[in-house]
Amino acid sequence: MPPKAPPPKKLTKKELKEKAEQEKKEREEQERIRKEAEEKQRQEEERLRKQEEERLAQEEKARLQEEEIENEVQRSVFKENLDNAKKVARANDDWDKFLICSIKPDITQESQLTTFITMLREQKIINELKVPEELQKLQQAENIERDIHRFLTQLKAERKLQQNQQQLQQQQQQQIFQNDTVARNKLYITQIREIIIKKLEEINTQMVLNAELFIDEKFAELTKKANEGAKGTFKLDDKTKQEVIKTFPPTEDFKYGIFIYPSNKPSGYRHKPNEYPELQLAVDVPRSISVFLQKIIWTSFDNYSPDTYSKYRIVGGVLDIEYLQMLPPPKKVNTWTLKSNYELKETVKRLAFELNATFKVSYQLPSYIWIPNKENQKVWRVAFFDRVSEQWITDGVEDAKLDKGTNIVASVPKLGPIGLLQERCLDYPYKSFKLRCVGNEKAILDIQGARDLFKFEIGPGYIQLLKKDTEFQHFAYKKLLVGALFYELYRSGVNFIPVNEDAQSANIVQKDEGAEELALNDLSEAVRGFYIESSRWNNSDTGPQIVVKLKENPEFDEEFAENQEKDWKTIKWWNNKCAIIQARDSHQKCNQALLQDTETHCNLEVLLKMHSLTTQETLGRMKDLHYVIFIETIQQVLRITKLLSFTVRD
Repeated sequence: MPPKAPPPKKLTKKELKEKAEQEKKEREEQERIRKEAEEKQRQEEERLRKQEEERLAQEEKARLQEEEIENEVQRSVFKENLDNAKKVARANDDWDKFLICSIKPDITQESQLTTFITMLREQKIINELKVPEELQKLQQAENIERDIHRFLTQLKAERKLQQNQQQLQQQQQQQIFQNDTVARNKLYITQIREIIIKKLEEINTQMVLNAELFIDEKFAELTKKANEGAKGTFKLDDKTKQEVIKTFPPTEDFKYGIFIYPSNKPSGYRHKPNEYPELQLAVDVPRSISVFLQKIIWTSFDNYSPDTYSKYRIVGGVLDIEYLQMLPPPKKVNTWTLKSNYELKETVKRLAFELNATFKVSYQLPSYIWIPNKENQKVWRVAFFDRVSEQWITDGVEDAKLDKGTNIVASVPKLGPIGLLQERCLDYPYKSFKLRCVGNEKAILDIQGARDLFKFEIGPGYIQLLKKDTEFQHFAYKKLLVGALFYELYRSGVNFIPVNEDAQSANIVQKDEGAEELALNDLSEAVRGFYIESSRWNNSDTGPQIVVKLKENPEFDEEFAENQEKDWKTIKWWNNKCAIIQARDSHQKCNQALLQDTETHCNLEVLLKMHSLTTQETLGRMKDLHYVIFIETIQQVLRITKLLSFTVRD
């Protein structure tokens, strides 16, 4: 039997420690070698990836440049056809204007507009009590001012406004007024408003100068009634106790009235405000002052807000209440009555005082103001304008309500202009939209706003609102220019004319304006062959790019009998290209990878053609130059509403 092997030598603690350290070093060395190999492999893969990306980028750049050459030719042809079509349309419009023989100035003709403003400015100072005639003249001026606003809104739809804003940085202020249509017309608006304010001040002067006459007329009227037997009804003890309420026939944009309080004693508490039935308003009387003339004027426009961006705006006009100092009463010396002679600048002096109680007012909103949720004060608030801070203030306003849905009733803590304050962004972000053709030159657009659904019909050179609400009856179902219709909606309290600053106010991701412009140009051509819908992925997931869904619509269907998601294409636009991505509205995440075997192209028509994704008939519809005015009208609607950048679906 062989001898047993000797047992292994037992290592000392020192030897065990050295062995462990050696094994650790070997493991660390192996790990280092492995990591170095992995890093080299990663760097090589990254190098190859960047190399491939650079190659693809170069290929894309070359491809887009080559496509852009042809695209530029097509744009030139489109512009030439559009200019020719517009010349014909303008000739027809000029002939229609000639047949109408209107004395109203054509605001597109600078000479006519400047002549009108000059004649308005050079009218005689109002020195007679012909207030109704003067209010009618002011109404004519305001009509012209509204025409200019419609014109400017149309320029914005045509993007002339943005182009001019770029020019402003390169031109001096003097050149702007000579060459820039937008700045020049804004100057005309300012000039007309200044003249209107001046004329209203002249009317105020006549009210102060003739206050004694109004008191005499009231006293004579009461005396006559008393002499006719109406005893016990009238107190004729003192003419200075006869309060006078006088109003003048209102116009569409102006309401004017006065209340004369000639007594030396403060008016004290009253059970209810003074009512002005002809003006459809009621105004409280301050308790602490005496001998005053209360001037009340309502204008349909806000002439107080500063010309800077604000999250809020006034709708339904402004009610302004001021207290004017009355002239010293005439003095009787023997058989003579002595009256002081005052210059214009001396006659109208405002009384400044603090209210010792809230001041109750009510006035009727114009019939065209649309407030669907009249009881929701998150939508509207009554505010007064502080002339010192130049801000609309809601703090301290009490008991604000919309009585019968049309009358504003509120108690304000401070005297000043009063109006209905709304947020600018009540109607967007839009929840969704659908755009499709139902004929060769007839499209239907549905905009699901934040408050309600609005439906429009779009044709060559016109758009009309298809909505039966009574607030819109003066312009609904009428063919209007794009700028005119959206301006009327804006006046009615529906803001479909967002500006870039609204994106932050409405918590919307700012989209690339270049991408938006490319997309709306493509979609305006595609609408005759495709049904266009908003995509749920047109949000922060896609950043500044534009994302929209398309489905072929060869039969001009307004709605599809069968509607399957697989039939839709999701298109994504950058500022110089577009592509089809794999994202679907039913997906949980936005898959922005390009559709298999496709690549980016300079526009939608090239994208569809190069990958044979539609029929030749549809491609032919997209480039049919017989419909250039219709295509441009679609562009104007998409541009002014910013549908492609302000629609965020849930």
